[in-house]
Amino acid sequence: MIVVMAAGQGANLTANPLEAVTTVTVQIVMLITGDTEASTAAGPAFTLGFTLFCVTLLMNVIAQRIVRKYRELYD
Repeated sequence: MIVVMAAGQGANLTANPLEAVTTVTVQIVMLITGDTEASTAAGPAFTLGFTLFCVTLLMNVIAQRIVRKYRELYD
């Protein structure tokens, strides 16, 4: 919820890197707490959550491989 409070609830995506954009967490909260029915919003919200989980997992696996490759071993 801190991401929603910090980024605001405005869904804005532009090519300009100096303007505010929205995050996946904000989109999930807007889908769940929006004016749509719960059964309609549950699918996209869970899909966004699963996508966020997969991207985070992939980044962690890549980081672990990089760390393992360049780690110094001590006797």
